[in-house]
Amino acid sequence: MNAAGDAALRGRRVLEVADEKGVYCGKLLADMGADVIKVEPPGGDATRRIPPFWRDEPHPDRSLFFLYMNTSKRGITLDLTKPAGQALFKRLAETAHVVLETFPPGYLDALGLGYRSLEASNPGLVFTSITGFGQSGPHRHYASCDLVASALGGAMHVTGAAEDPPVTLAGSQAHQMASSFAAASSMIALFHSTLRGEGQHVDISVEETTSSVTHICGAGKWLDDGIVPRRWGTGLFHSVPSGAYPCKDGKVYLMVNRPLHWKALAEWIHEVTGNEEVLDPMFDGPSSNRQPYRELLDLFISELTTRLTVEEVYHEGQRRHIAFTPVNTATDVTRDAQLLARDYFVEVEHPGVGRLRYPGAPYRHAETPWSIRGPAPRVGEHNAEIYCGELGVSEDELRALHADGIV
Repeated sequence: MNAAGDAALRGRRVLEVADEKGVYCGKLLADMGADVIKVEPPGGDATRRIPPFWRDEPHPDRSLFFLYMNTSKRGITLDLTKPAGQALFKRLAETAHVVLETFPPGYLDALGLGYRSLEASNPGLVFTSITGFGQSGPHRHYASCDLVASALGGAMHVTGAAEDPPVTLAGSQAHQMASSFAAASSMIALFHSTLRGEGQHVDISVEETTSSVTHICGAGKWLDDGIVPRRWGTGLFHSVPSGAYPCKDGKVYLMVNRPLHWKALAEWIHEVTGNEEVLDPMFDGPSSNRQPYRELLDLFISELTTRLTVEEVYHEGQRRHIAFTPVNTATDVTRDAQLLARDYFVEVEHPGVGRLRYPGAPYRHAETPWSIRGPAPRVGEHNAEIYCGELGVSEDELRALHADGIV
């Protein structure tokens, strides 16, 4: 791997024992320079079997989900259900600043690997748990997944056409948001530990995250305007007008929230189409004023956009301070002029796969550069490096552990 250099989390160690709920949290920390050690059961983690696969060839080292979510990490195998595996994990935890885990509440406690057990020998340890419903409360033992969190959290209530059943969000958004919350919360706890020498248990609920991440799902809009949002096709119920609109060569997406944005759009429609009705004062003011007329406004907007190309709408909309953006395919994104000008995409060499092009930095720090320092690890790739080189396990002991199914 490339050296972390002056990365923000250089010198910090994270033990990650996480499924799809938490792998993105580990990636965020690893790409910021933390030494993230991914702990998998012997034979590899279940997330290695998440499709799609490189060239549609199912293989533990070809899951594109796994390859992306585990950049910059080192990987070891360890069976936590066996006493010898538990002893090794405790030794690793003594060297760690953060433990990231996604087991059901109480599971690690039953193995003697919970927060209270590990903090006894590492008082500054940050122990971050990501679960469906959190560590406490009446639902803590309920089964969960991204679909459940999206449904109960309200996101699916506002996604899809009004006359159709709700649809889930693409890309496991509930899990990605939970991981993002977990990364930020872990860094806050890590900062506190650095100042005070006191660790803490960070409790992240995927359900709570989904409910709180945006007011679009319901509670915020009710408090703001007394409106209970519902599904409205490609549009957002709280933003009127909004949605995907056809152009000569594709589609653009629009959101209008502020009164001045609507006035700018109405004037543009009038200039291009000659439509006088769009200037009626009854459409002015906040989105709630336009709520009863959104179908009519969609017709007015389409009359404008169908006369123009995607680029014309996008750039002229920007000039007028209106929130238009192209509706891009995945291929379109890889060719986006702004992303290319920013050198957003980066290439990573994967053994057995070759060079793959990745989304780059989600943020750019002025003094602590972000970087992908290496590819996702192969199953048990760093066993010898970590167990023998860092914990002092002999090669004979490591072979015996492997033979016994511990690593």
